[in-house]
Amino acid sequence: MLRRFLPALVPTLLAIAGFCFSLSDPYFMEIFIMVGLIGTVAVAWNLMAGFTGLVSLGHSLFFGIGAYTVAYGQVGFGLGPLVTWPIAALLALASALFIGLLCFRYGLRGYFFSIATLAFSEVAFLLVSATLWLGRSDGMMLPSSPETLRYLQFDHKWPYGLIIVGFLALTLFLSQAFLATRPGFYWRAIRDNEGAAEALGVPAMRYKLLAFGLSAVVTAIGGAIFANTFAFVDPRSTLGVELSIQLLVFGIIGGLGLLWGPLLGAALLIPAGELLRTYLGAGFHGVNIVAYALLMIVLALLLPQGLGGVLAARLRRRAPKKQAAAGKALAVEAAP
Repeated sequence: MLRRFLPALVPTLLAIAGFCFSLSDPYFMEIFIMVGLIGTVAVAWNLMAGFTGLVSLGHSLFFGIGAYTVAYGQVGFGLGPLVTWPIAALLALASALFIGLLCFRYGLRGYFFSIATLAFSEVAFLLVSATLWLGRSDGMMLPSSPETLRYLQFDHKWPYGLIIVGFLALTLFLSQAFLATRPGFYWRAIRDNEGAAEALGVPAMRYKLLAFGLSAVVTAIGGAIFANTFAFVDPRSTLGVELSIQLLVFGIIGGLGLLWGPLLGAALLIPAGELLRTYLGAGFHGVNIVAYALLMIVLALLLPQGLGGVLAARLRRRAPKKQAAAGKALAVEAAP
């Protein structure tokens, strides 16, 4: 039973260690929060792209739904996360089901599905940017409140880091539970050959909607946490296509089809980009973006299966050797 959940348990323990290390410096805590938050959203995105074959380029739509639900709920109605987070999850689920039914009903797959999700995201971006009561392009600032726990407004960043650790752990274990049961096997069958899966009796549309809906809900909760953590939302940071591309990059670099692959990509690329921006950005504007792009190109050319894929392959090769060594040791002990 424990071995079954190792892909979720090990990243969770590493996240706890990273949180403890980051307690010593607020700057490190900021980086940890971004890695944990965007990495968790990337894990949710990977449930679709890596395990079901549905590459979404519009996941920022669900992230924005979560962020703006929290912001507008607090600014307009004084609602706290206990109310706004469930509303955000329901709105994201409804949006995912609508988009999914529309796309799958007309047989959109591959690049066509990706373009369709990108189109929905861009429409939402333009609408929010032009809507006065959502702050237009200027965004929305969450008002401060003395009710710390009700609105999750803390003087320090570490409570948000603790929330993100819990969010990450819940996402990893929930995803692993799905992947180890019937939905996970059906998702892989659909990814490998949807037509053959349907011929064998797999209700492809139902399980694609399940993956889409689950991924959207987790992403919306991530957007809600983002709004509460930074107390500010705007269309570019929550609905922009940059976030969707970032999720794609983390998945490719870390390893698609691995539960923890996108999290590994986020853990490597977000700190690298932030450190380059901090220490080298003053001398050359945009040096962090250039170095970030070069790193992605090199990794994509040298390790097309992703860093996680290389690591997983090495672990698989080492396992039979250990078993063979253990077998020889037992044989020696049993010999007269």
